[in-house]
Amino acid sequence: MPLLDHPKNVDDLSGDKGFQWKFHCDICGNGFDTSFIPSRSANSARKLGFLSSGFGALGSVTGSSGLYGASQASSGAQQYRNQSADWHREHDNAFLQAVNEAKVHFKKCPKCKAFVCDDDWNQQAGLCTTDAPAMASEYQAAKAQAAVEQMKASVAAQKQYNGDTTDRATVCPKCGKTAGAEKFCQNCGTPLAFKECASCHHQNPPNINFCGECGSKL
Repeated sequence: MPLLDHPKNVDDLSGDKGFQWKFHCDICGNGFDTSFIPSRSANSARKLGFLSSGFGALGSVTGSSGLYGASQASSGAQQYRNQSADWHREHDNAFLQAVNEAKVHFKKCPKCKAFVCDDDWNQQAGLCTTDAPAMASEYQAAKAQAAVEQMKASVAAQKQYNGDTTDRATVCPKCGKTAGAEKFCQNCGTPLAFKECASCHHQNPPNINFCGECGSKL
């Protein structure tokens, strides 16, 4: 049986009772579950009471189907080595049905040969979004990135608060108005420099007469 052209990123979910597969997009990994197909041979064997664990009573088939690549065939042969010949024939036929069901949900990129879902297909270009990104999406992404970079540059250019509270607006001890953050009151010109205590060198506000640290007269 020849190899089929189908999404190769596929999980075989088949078991004793029947057959099912999950095909995945080669880009995003989103999957499509095919319909479950019951195994007629398994049901017949179960009715006759021949079914044992792993189908051991029905015989063993370790050959591989032409439906899969080498790695899938090897894995499948090990996984289902105790299944009957009838089960394996059913498995191959069921896979054909599964491929026909799943392939309408994927598109094959003519450039990279990847099978992708509609979310990763650029309809206008006729290619997957890896080979032909959607311009509208790329534009919006680039625009957002540029805005972030501009915001960072703007923040970096601004003078940031460094925790120093020495240079702050005070109330003038003479006129009682907001004096500003300079050395002299912006309203009456009174000096606003801190008074240094001669005894302990503590910096005191300009409107007090005794040191707040040691009580010495200023």
